[in-house]
This record gives sequence, C-alpha cells and structure tokens, in this order.
Amino acid sequence: MKRKIYSVIIVFAGLFINAQNAKVGIKTATPTETLDVNGTSSTNTLYLRNPGEPDKTGGHFLATSKNSLDLYDPTLESSGLFNYIKLTISGVPATGITDYDTKIDATKFLVVVHNYSFQLNNGSPKVALDYGNNGINDKKQGSPNINTFRSNGTWHIRANFINSKLMDYMNPDGTYNNFKVDLYLMAYKYLITKQNIDDTPKDLGGTNGSTQALSKPSGF
Repeated sequence: MKRKIYSVIIVFAGLFINAQNAKVGIKTATPTETLDVNGTSSTNTLYLRNPGEPDKTGGHFLATSKNSLDLYDPTLESSGLFNYIKLTISGVPATGITDYDTKIDATKFLVVVHNYSFQLNNGSPKVALDYGNNGINDKKQGSPNINTFRSNGTWHIRANFINSKLMDYMNPDGTYNNFKVDLYLMAYKYLITKQNIDDTPKDLGGTNGSTQALSKPSGF
C-alpha cells in the first residue's frame, strides 16, 4: 500500500513540475497550449478569466456559439470582431433613405451608425433641408432620423429627416432627387451574450426623467 501511495505522489509531483515548465497534453504527445485536451471534457463548474480578450499571442478570441465555446481564429473567419464600413449610397431621392437592407445578419452582428454626411450626387456639400418657398415647412429643419434597425433577421438603415426634404440650396425652387449619402458604420461581432435584449420604450411624461421610477432594461 505504501509503495502505491508513493508512486501516485511521484506521478503527481512529476506532472506538477512538468506543468510549471512546459505544456501538458492529455491524449496528445504534442500539446500546443499550457493544457491541451484532445478529447471531450466534463466539469461541473468552468471559470474563464476575461473571456473575449485576446491571448498572449494576440491571435485568438473566445466566442460563444449556442451553449459551446469556440476559438475565434481570424485566419478562418470571413469577418473580424470589429468591422469598419463606409457605405456610400448614391441616387438618393429628396425624401432620403427609409429602408435599406444591409443584409448583415442581426443574430451575429451589432451594427451602429457612427457618422454620416449628405451631398449632391456630384460630391457638392451644398445640401439644405426643405429650403425654398414651396409653401410647405419653408426654411424649417425636421428631426434627423439616421439610425439602424433590425428587420427580418438583418440590419436595415434609414437616413432622412422627419418633416423635411433634402434640397439643393443653389436651386431652392427646383426639384433635386439625386443625392449621395455617406454612412460610417461599425459592425461588432457578438462574442458572449446572455440573451436577446428587446428595444425599450419609456415615457417621461414631459419631465426630465429625474423623478421617474423607471425599471432598468431587461438583461442587465
């Protein structure tokens, strides 16, 4: 019995020394990480420190796919974790863009508009909002309505002004329906998510919100 106990102690001591100085492999003779398991593992509790951050080599990220953990490999993925997109849409009418489907999967990415600009289709910045004497909202500027929204599983874009039309201010009495819109987007790939978080409408009742007892958004 003592001999068996000593053998177990020696084995574990050797494993500990090996783990401190090299890489440990289970069912593999050539481990590539500190602990390399070539097979299926089972555990009651799994704790990850800073999941989603790059490893020491800066090459991999942890991501979730349903209930499993995957290794994000930028050499294999079709897109990055943070994707900068400059989207230029030409031939835009005076009413602006009401619904442009980017075809970007809303279950995999979060798309936001960081900035935008309106021009004439020839690149001239001489754009005004409903400027002229047409008798409707003369010299008034409506509220900007430039944002992204989810529809039918993809991200859509609207870029217009409520109660205002785009106009060429060099020709305020004319009709111009050939604008160009530059949209500067960021598409963030989802990493670790708890659940889908619904849009949250709140009514402040005309107050500044400081006296309202509002519940926090779901999922936080």
